[in-house]
This record gives sequence, structure tokens and C-alpha cells, in this order.
Amino acid sequence: MKPVNINVFDVLGDMAAGGVIPFGGAVYRSAARVVKASLSTGTLYNLLGIADWDLVQKTVDGFYSLYDSVPLITAGRCRIWVTPNHTSAADIIAGDYLDLADLGSSNTLPVGVFEESGSKAGETRLTSSLARALEDADLLNAEVVAADVTPGDLTVTMTASGLIDSLAVGDYILLEDITAEVEINRVKSIDSTTQITLVKAATASLVNGDSDLVHKLTQCEVMLL
Repeated sequence: MKPVNINVFDVLGDMAAGGVIPFGGAVYRSAARVVKASLSTGTLYNLLGIADWDLVQKTVDGFYSLYDSVPLITAGRCRIWVTPNHTSAADIIAGDYLDLADLGSSNTLPVGVFEESGSKAGETRLTSSLARALEDADLLNAEVVAADVTPGDLTVTMTASGLIDSLAVGDYILLEDITAEVEINRVKSIDSTTQITLVKAATASLVNGDSDLVHKLTQCEVMLL
């Protein structure tokens, strides 16, 4: 993971985490001096800033937990998490506009990642555009899980020689029930050619027969709008 902050003068004072927030995740104000990671549905314009990373040891590696102090980048340049929407990946080109990702359905879990504006093209600025890419970013197609994932599971089974070949320890990923919830997680280890161990137990429920997905997240340098 690259540093989230590019210009230290763009970082504002800390706010308290209202729940789990990934380093580099988009957040919104949920109460006075409290922020939560932006949802992937329902709050697509609700952005206060980007959670900077923290070198202090956390309860869950790479994530702020409830009541942790969260430094925020609210303007200027920073790095955010981007993903393709579903299984069709269109690479980001410098100058493309980005929205908060619209994934899953009626999601209530914290996410805080972006996708290209509009029909995943990004060339045209929309009212929903909250950032503009300052560099190219190669995105990978999301992939259907090879076996069901139940809330509480710590492993995810993928297809051999698929997306798992592009993952490494520490990578951030999305688990997406395409008809319900989306969650952000992180790779703790890769235990075989098919199995990912997660840093925190899954909270989303994924079903192979429903074509539910795993996304690899990519960092992209942007200008917040």
C-alpha cells in the first residue's frame, strides 16, 4: 500500500471512527466529530474526506476500529481505492472522473471506494463526480467466488490461476453479494492456489451460484473535487 496522503498540509484534525474504516477509505460525517466509511449505495454524494493511514498498531491491521482517532484528507491530492463495477474492468486514465462505487444492493456495510463516473467511462464530469484521476490505473476484473462464504468465515475460495494470482498479502479486496451487502476486507495470507485468508471475519454472505464477487482494489492518485 502506498501512502494515502501526498501533501501533509491537506490533513485536518482527527475525528472518531463510528465503526470499521479502511486506511484510504472515503468517509462521511455520521455524528458530531464522528465519521464512518461511505456506503456503496444510498450515500453516493456524501463525502467528507479520505481516511489517512496510521502507523500505530491497530486492532485489525489496516483498519480503524470504533472510537479510533481518524486523520482526514478533505481537499487536494491523495490516493483512494478504486474498483471496476462487477466483472467488466475499464482501466482508469488520468483525467477520468470518479464516483463513490455503487455496488451490491441496499448495502449497510462500510465500504469507501470509488469507480469511474457514468457508464464506467469517466470522461464526463457528473454531479456525482467527487474526484479526478491524476494517473492511469490498471484495474482487474472482479471474479465469482468458487465456494460460498458465510458471515464469520475467515477464508475465501477462488478459482486457481484466476484473480488470486494477482493478489498479495496486505492487498485490500471487496466481497460483494450482488443482490445485498458489500464489505471491504484485506488479504492476511494466501494458503494455496485457491484460498485467501482474511484479516477479519467476513460479514457479507457470498454464494457461488448467485455469481457473487471478489474485487481486488487498486490505489489511484486523485484530486478531490
